[in-house]
Amino acid sequence: MLRLLPPVLLVVFPVLAFAAKPANPWSKFRTPAPGTPLSIGKPSAGCLRGGEPLKESGPGYVLARPERRRNFGHPRLIALLKGLGTELVVEKKPAILVGDLSQPRGGPTLSAHASHESGLDADVWYSRPKPGAPKSPRWIRKHVAAERMVDATGFKADAVRFGETQIDLLRRLASRDEVDRILVNFPLKKFLCEHHASEAWIRKVRPWYGHDHHFHVRVRCPEDDRSCVAGEPIPEGNGCDATLEWWWSEEARGEDKKNTDREEHPVMPELPKECAALASP
Repeated sequence: MLRLLPPVLLVVFPVLAFAAKPANPWSKFRTPAPGTPLSIGKPSAGCLRGGEPLKESGPGYVLARPERRRNFGHPRLIALLKGLGTELVVEKKPAILVGDLSQPRGGPTLSAHASHESGLDADVWYSRPKPGAPKSPRWIRKHVAAERMVDATGFKADAVRFGETQIDLLRRLASRDEVDRILVNFPLKKFLCEHHASEAWIRKVRPWYGHDHHFHVRVRCPEDDRSCVAGEPIPEGNGCDATLEWWWSEEARGEDKKNTDREEHPVMPELPKECAALASP
Protein backbone atom coordinates (compact mmCIF):
# COMPACT_ATOMS: atom_id res chain seq x y z
CA MET A 1 0.00 0.00 0.00
CA LEU A 2 1.28 3.44 -0.89
CA ARG A 3 1.91 5.45 2.20
CA LEU A 4 1.66 9.19 1.96
CA LEU A 5 4.45 11.04 3.65
CA PRO A 6 3.50 14.08 5.67
CA PRO A 7 4.00 17.34 3.88
CA VAL A 8 7.38 18.92 4.32
CA LEU A 9 7.24 22.18 6.12
CA LEU A 10 9.56 24.69 4.56
CA VAL A 11 10.75 27.10 7.19
CA VAL A 12 12.02 30.29 5.72
CA PHE A 13 14.26 32.34 7.93
CA PRO A 14 14.42 36.05 7.19
CA VAL A 15 17.72 37.28 5.88
CA LEU A 16 19.12 39.84 8.23
CA ALA A 17 20.98 42.62 6.52
CA PHE A 18 23.89 44.09 8.40
CA ALA A 19 25.51 47.24 7.13
CA ALA A 20 29.17 46.35 6.74
CA LYS A 21 31.67 48.96 7.69
CA PRO A 22 33.85 50.13 4.81
CA ALA A 23 37.35 48.70 4.59
CA ASN A 24 39.74 50.70 6.73
CA PRO A 25 43.48 50.35 6.14
CA TRP A 26 44.34 52.88 8.84
CA SER A 27 43.40 50.68 11.78
CA LYS A 28 45.98 48.00 10.89
CA PHE A 29 49.07 50.14 11.44
CA ARG A 30 51.03 49.77 14.66
CA THR A 31 53.80 52.25 13.86
CA PRO A 32 53.73 55.90 12.78
CA ALA A 33 54.63 57.00 9.28
CA PRO A 34 58.24 58.22 9.28
CA GLY A 35 59.16 61.76 8.38
CA THR A 36 58.80 65.31 9.57
CA PRO A 37 55.60 65.61 11.61
CA LEU A 38 52.67 66.73 9.47
CA SER A 39 49.02 66.99 10.37
CA ILE A 40 47.49 66.44 6.94
CA GLY A 41 43.96 67.55 6.09
CA LYS A 42 41.16 68.08 8.59
CA PRO A 43 40.48 66.36 11.91
CA SER A 44 37.47 64.72 10.24
CA ALA A 45 39.27 63.82 6.99
CA GLY A 46 43.00 63.56 7.38
CA CYS A 47 46.06 61.59 8.41
CA LEU A 48 49.25 61.98 10.41
CA ARG A 49 52.92 61.73 9.49
CA GLY A 50 55.66 61.59 12.09
CA GLY A 51 53.22 60.95 14.91
CA GLU A 52 54.49 60.59 18.45
CA PRO A 53 53.09 58.10 20.98
CA LEU A 54 51.83 59.08 24.40
CA LYS A 55 53.07 56.38 26.77
CA GLU A 56 50.61 54.43 28.91
CA SER A 57 51.42 56.67 31.85
CA GLY A 58 53.72 59.52 32.80
CA PRO A 59 53.98 62.33 35.32
CA GLY A 60 50.43 63.53 35.99
CA TYR A 61 48.59 61.44 33.40
CA VAL A 62 47.36 57.91 32.69
CA LEU A 63 45.98 56.50 29.44
CA ALA A 64 42.42 55.38 30.18
CA ARG A 65 42.21 52.72 27.45
CA PRO A 66 45.65 51.80 26.12
CA GLU A 67 44.30 48.62 24.51
CA ARG A 68 42.59 50.77 21.85
CA ARG A 69 46.02 51.84 20.54
CA ARG A 70 44.79 55.34 19.80
CA ASN A 71 47.58 57.07 21.66
CA PHE A 72 49.42 58.88 18.85
CA GLY A 73 49.40 62.56 18.06
CA HIS A 74 51.27 65.43 16.53
CA PRO A 75 54.19 66.37 18.82
CA ARG A 76 52.37 69.63 19.60
CA LEU A 77 49.45 67.69 21.09
CA ILE A 78 51.72 65.29 22.99
CA ALA A 79 53.67 68.21 24.45
CA LEU A 80 50.44 69.85 25.59
CA LEU A 81 49.25 66.75 27.47
CA LYS A 82 52.65 66.03 29.01
CA GLY A 83 53.03 69.65 30.02
CA LEU A 84 49.64 69.65 31.73
CA GLY A 85 50.52 66.44 33.57
CA THR A 86 53.81 67.86 34.81
CA GLU A 87 52.05 71.01 35.95
CA LEU A 88 49.61 68.94 38.00
CA VAL A 89 52.42 66.95 39.62
CA VAL A 90 54.22 70.14 40.66
CA GLU A 91 51.01 71.45 42.21
CA LYS A 92 50.30 68.06 43.84
CA LYS A 93 46.98 67.71 42.05
CA PRO A 94 45.38 64.43 40.84
CA ALA A 95 46.43 62.98 37.51
CA ILE A 96 44.30 63.24 34.40
CA LEU A 97 42.96 60.27 32.46
CA VAL A 98 43.51 60.62 28.73
CA GLY A 99 41.20 58.81 26.32
CA ASP A 100 41.61 58.55 22.57
CA LEU A 101 44.12 60.55 20.58
CA SER A 102 44.74 59.25 17.04
CA GLN A 103 45.84 56.00 15.43
CA PRO A 104 49.57 55.67 14.65
CA ARG A 105 49.10 57.22 11.21
CA GLY A 106 45.87 59.02 11.96
CA GLY A 107 43.11 58.41 9.47
CA PRO A 108 39.51 57.34 10.11
CA THR A 109 38.77 55.00 13.01
CA LEU A 110 35.24 54.17 11.74
CA SER A 111 34.18 53.65 15.34
CA ALA A 112 33.36 56.11 18.09
CA HIS A 113 34.81 59.13 16.31
CA ALA A 114 34.29 61.18 13.19
CA SER A 115 37.40 63.21 13.98
CA HIS A 116 40.75 62.44 15.67
CA GLU A 117 42.20 61.79 12.19
CA SER A 118 45.04 64.31 11.90
CA GLY A 119 46.74 63.97 15.27
CA LEU A 120 45.48 67.21 16.80
CA ASP A 121 42.63 65.88 18.97
CA ALA A 122 42.50 64.21 22.36
CA ASP A 123 39.79 63.18 24.80
CA VAL A 124 40.31 63.91 28.48
CA TRP A 125 38.08 62.37 31.12
CA TYR A 126 36.32 64.58 33.63
CA SER A 127 36.83 61.90 36.30
CA ARG A 128 40.09 62.00 38.24
CA PRO A 129 41.52 60.02 41.16
CA LYS A 130 40.58 61.37 44.58
CA PRO A 131 43.34 63.05 46.61
CA GLY A 132 45.32 60.40 48.44
CA ALA A 133 44.33 57.60 46.03
CA PRO A 134 47.06 55.19 44.85
CA LYS A 135 49.05 56.55 41.93
CA SER A 136 49.49 53.22 40.17
CA PRO A 137 48.23 53.48 36.55
CA ARG A 138 46.75 50.00 36.87
CA TRP A 139 44.85 50.99 40.03
CA ILE A 140 43.61 54.20 38.42
CA ARG A 141 42.33 52.41 35.31
CA LYS A 142 40.57 49.81 37.44
CA HIS A 143 38.98 52.06 40.04
CA VAL A 144 38.33 55.45 38.37
CA ALA A 145 35.20 55.28 36.22
CA ALA A 146 34.11 57.79 33.59
CA GLU A 147 31.29 59.68 35.30
CA ARG A 148 28.53 61.54 33.53
CA MET A 149 28.57 65.27 34.19
CA VAL A 150 24.94 65.95 33.22
CA ASP A 151 21.78 64.92 35.03
CA ALA A 152 19.32 62.20 34.04
CA THR A 153 17.41 64.53 31.71
CA GLY A 154 20.50 65.24 29.66
CA PHE A 155 19.67 68.95 29.62
CA LYS A 156 21.29 70.20 32.81
CA ALA A 157 24.74 69.97 34.37
CA ASP A 158 25.16 67.81 37.44
CA ALA A 159 26.43 70.51 39.79
CA VAL A 160 27.72 67.92 42.27
CA ARG A 161 29.97 66.09 39.82
CA PHE A 162 30.78 68.99 37.54
CA GLY A 163 32.70 71.08 40.01
CA GLU A 164 35.91 73.06 40.33
CA THR A 165 38.11 70.00 39.75
CA GLN A 166 36.65 69.58 36.27
CA ILE A 167 36.39 73.28 35.52
CA ASP A 168 40.03 73.74 36.53
CA LEU A 169 41.10 71.35 33.74
CA LEU A 170 39.01 73.19 31.16
CA ARG A 171 40.40 76.52 32.32
CA ARG A 172 44.01 75.36 32.19
CA LEU A 173 43.73 73.98 28.67
CA ALA A 174 41.49 76.65 27.14
CA SER A 175 43.87 79.34 28.43
CA ARG A 176 46.77 77.96 26.38
CA ASP A 177 47.56 79.66 23.07
CA GLU A 178 48.10 76.38 21.20
CA VAL A 179 44.59 75.13 22.03
CA ASP A 180 42.10 75.86 19.27
CA ARG A 181 38.89 74.76 21.01
CA ILE A 182 37.38 72.38 23.54
CA LEU A 183 34.10 70.54 22.98
CA VAL A 184 31.77 69.86 25.91
CA ASN A 185 28.19 68.72 26.31
CA PHE A 186 25.94 71.76 25.83
CA PRO A 187 24.49 71.88 29.40
CA LEU A 188 28.07 72.12 30.66
CA LYS A 189 28.70 75.12 28.44
CA LYS A 190 25.58 76.73 29.88
CA PHE A 191 26.79 76.04 33.42
CA LEU A 192 30.08 77.77 32.57
CA CYS A 193 28.18 80.72 31.15
CA GLU A 194 26.16 81.00 34.34
CA HIS A 195 29.22 80.98 36.60
CA HIS A 196 32.25 82.06 34.56
CA ALA A 197 30.92 84.29 31.76
CA SER A 198 33.43 87.05 32.48
CA GLU A 199 36.44 84.76 32.02
CA ALA A 200 37.94 84.97 28.54
CA TRP A 201 38.89 81.28 28.31
CA ILE A 202 35.29 80.03 28.06
CA ARG A 203 35.08 81.41 24.51
CA LYS A 204 37.11 78.39 23.39
CA VAL A 205 34.77 75.97 25.16
CA ARG A 206 32.15 75.07 22.57
CA PRO A 207 28.86 73.14 22.97
CA TRP A 208 28.47 69.78 21.26
CA TYR A 209 26.57 66.51 21.48
CA GLY A 210 27.80 63.75 23.77
CA HIS A 211 30.97 64.69 25.64
CA ASP A 212 29.29 64.28 29.00
CA HIS A 213 31.91 61.79 30.32
CA HIS A 214 34.90 63.50 28.73
CA PHE A 215 35.80 66.68 26.89
CA HIS A 216 37.53 66.97 23.54
CA VAL A 217 40.56 69.23 23.16
CA ARG A 218 41.97 70.25 19.78
CA VAL A 219 45.23 72.09 19.20
CA ARG A 220 45.80 74.58 16.41
CA CYS A 221 47.43 73.70 13.13
CA PRO A 222 51.21 74.17 13.40
CA GLU A 223 52.17 77.45 11.77
CA ASP A 224 54.67 75.83 9.38
CA ASP A 225 52.39 72.96 8.34
CA ARG A 226 50.68 73.97 5.09
CA SER A 227 49.06 70.56 4.72
CA CYS A 228 46.98 71.11 7.87
CA VAL A 229 43.45 72.44 7.34
CA ALA A 230 42.08 74.54 10.19
CA GLY A 231 38.43 74.33 11.17
CA GLU A 232 35.88 77.09 11.08
CA PRO A 233 36.98 80.02 13.26
CA ILE A 234 35.23 80.40 16.59
CA PRO A 235 32.63 83.22 16.47
CA GLU A 236 33.30 86.41 18.36
CA GLY A 237 32.05 86.61 21.91
CA ASN A 238 31.99 84.10 24.74
CA GLY A 239 29.27 81.85 23.26
CA CYS A 240 26.82 82.66 26.05
CA ASP A 241 24.35 84.49 23.82
CA ALA A 242 21.03 83.38 22.32
CA THR A 243 22.77 80.90 20.02
CA LEU A 244 23.40 78.66 23.03
CA GLU A 245 19.65 78.20 23.57
CA TRP A 246 19.36 76.50 20.16
CA TRP A 247 20.78 73.32 21.70
CA TRP A 248 17.53 72.81 23.61
CA SER A 249 15.36 73.06 20.47
CA GLU A 250 13.59 70.32 18.49
CA GLU A 251 15.86 71.11 15.55
CA ALA A 252 18.87 70.31 17.71
CA ARG A 253 17.31 66.97 18.67
CA GLY A 254 16.98 66.14 14.98
CA GLU A 255 20.61 67.05 14.35
CA ASP A 256 21.60 64.91 17.31
CA LYS A 257 19.88 61.91 15.72
CA LYS A 258 21.66 62.55 12.41
CA ASN A 259 24.95 62.76 14.26
CA THR A 260 24.25 59.44 16.00
CA ASP A 261 23.34 57.81 12.69
CA ARG A 262 26.62 58.95 11.16
CA GLU A 263 28.53 57.38 14.04
CA GLU A 264 26.61 54.09 13.81
CA HIS A 265 26.93 53.91 10.03
CA PRO A 266 30.34 55.42 9.27
CA VAL A 267 31.40 56.39 5.78
CA MET A 268 35.01 56.52 4.71
CA PRO A 269 35.79 60.22 4.14
CA GLU A 270 37.63 61.49 1.10
CA LEU A 271 41.16 62.04 2.32
CA PRO A 272 43.81 64.40 0.93
CA LYS A 273 45.94 62.82 -1.78
CA GLU A 274 49.01 63.10 0.48
CA CYS A 275 47.49 60.44 2.71
CA ALA A 276 47.81 57.73 0.05
CA ALA A 277 51.55 57.34 0.67
CA LEU A 278 50.91 56.90 4.41
CA ALA A 279 48.28 54.18 3.88
CA SER A 280 50.80 51.68 2.53
CA PRO A 281 53.38 49.77 4.66
